[in-house]
Amino acid sequence: MKKNSLNRSLLIIALFGVCVGVVVFVLLLFSARTFNIYMRESADGYSDVKAEYSEPGIVEMIDAKKQGDVWVVTFRALKRGETSVSVLFSHKNMEYQDLTDAYHTAMYVTRFGTILQPSELDFNGFHIMCVGFLLLFLFAGVYLFLQYRRRKKLAIFSYETVLNLGLSLLFLLHAMIFFGVDIFCRLRPDEATGRLLFFAMEYAMTAMVLVAFPLVLLLAVSMAISNVWLIRHEGLRKTNLLALFLAVLLTGGVGVCLLAGFVNTQLFAFDPRSVWISSARTVISAVFLYFACVLLATQYCCVIAAHRNPPLQQDYVLILGCAIKKDGSLYPLIKGRADKAIEFYHRQKESTGVAPVLVPSGGQGSDEVMAEGEAVRRYLLSQGIPESDILAETKSANTLENMRFSKALIDARTPNANVIFSTTNYHVFRSGILAGDVGLKTDGIAGKTKWYFWPNAQIREFVGLLVRNWKLHLLMLVLLVVFSLLLSNANSILSFLIS
Repeated sequence: MKKNSLNRSLLIIALFGVCVGVVVFVLLLFSARTFNIYMRESADGYSDVKAEYSEPGIVEMIDAKKQGDVWVVTFRALKRGETSVSVLFSHKNMEYQDLTDAYHTAMYVTRFGTILQPSELDFNGFHIMCVGFLLLFLFAGVYLFLQYRRRKKLAIFSYETVLNLGLSLLFLLHAMIFFGVDIFCRLRPDEATGRLLFFAMEYAMTAMVLVAFPLVLLLAVSMAISNVWLIRHEGLRKTNLLALFLAVLLTGGVGVCLLAGFVNTQLFAFDPRSVWISSARTVISAVFLYFACVLLATQYCCVIAAHRNPPLQQDYVLILGCAIKKDGSLYPLIKGRADKAIEFYHRQKESTGVAPVLVPSGGQGSDEVMAEGEAVRRYLLSQGIPESDILAETKSANTLENMRFSKALIDARTPNANVIFSTTNYHVFRSGILAGDVGLKTDGIAGKTKWYFWPNAQIREFVGLLVRNWKLHLLMLVLLVVFSLLLSNANSILSFLIS
């Protein structure tokens, strides 16, 4: 994988985020120089509005107008300081002329000339902040999705395709949350107080887990069903429990994330003592959501890779090895790989008149009577493939060595040959990545396997790819967790910046 490409993408997103942040901050400074108070009108209506101040000259009322059944009273900052404000609404009805409805609050004018309502941590411009986050996440999600499409066309066998797709899904989930918050700000500005919106931001990661829950639940249920069928057909073994274990982790992880959403004795009181609770909830949700998105992206990329149709212009077809029976005959899994190669062999020969050379690859395991490559070679001969069209590799011990040793044999006979490999459908994507590691530019074809075997095998592929790229995942997780913690504690950060 070309890490520089992913680094460049993240750098572009970061620069876009900085630009959006600067623009949003400047707009907030101008927007927050005024402050709106919302008062729902009484049944008989109001005839007049006036304001009284404990400290005159700090703020002044500049406008009062009715919008529907709500009065919007606008104040402007005059100088730095704090004052109590009473907004008095006089009734129209003659019977209530001596009565007034009052809205009492405190206003603080910051050193930037902006107005802050301390009791609600409120100021004008939350919709600007929500639009800024929406634009950032939408840009990141769409940009990474386009990068995924580009990488899929140029080199699908790259882990960067998984990360681009997974991170795109993650950012688009963020965009959905802030789109909803922005709509709420616009439709109900009287209820969109700062404290409520900060509360929503604190719970944004947990909310995204809830949004993703149907898809995660569907994946968990399908894996659990397939795993039960696998155990019924092939017996109860540790390796046959992987999909069931992950299904439990997925459903349990959602439960933990949602349960953590209710563990906060200071829900609307942003007390420093509750910061650790908020931070723990955010970290749990962020880690779960990240791995859920990467899992979905990995599954999708594996499915796409398994449906590849390389052109019928190949010089060699590499058959990847796996376990054989004690008598040297082939298990269905490796037989499926050989049969897929034979099918391609005949199709190309009939179409072009030129048959590719088949390269069965695999050494001899400690419990095997012969090398896997030799066992497959004998099977190919039994299926009518001429000896001259077979080049066996019999020393490799794993997929990486399959690729490396087979490439050496092929290069010795035909430099710059066109090569594809044949393996089982769930194994195509990771095999293509390993081929790239040894400098083998190749494509893959997929032999079929039982439907109930696929999810369990896919989990092994997923874990293998995670372990292979653990440093990159650790970096992504650190960045996501840091960002999520900043987002969930935005109330304290923005209060500091604007005060």
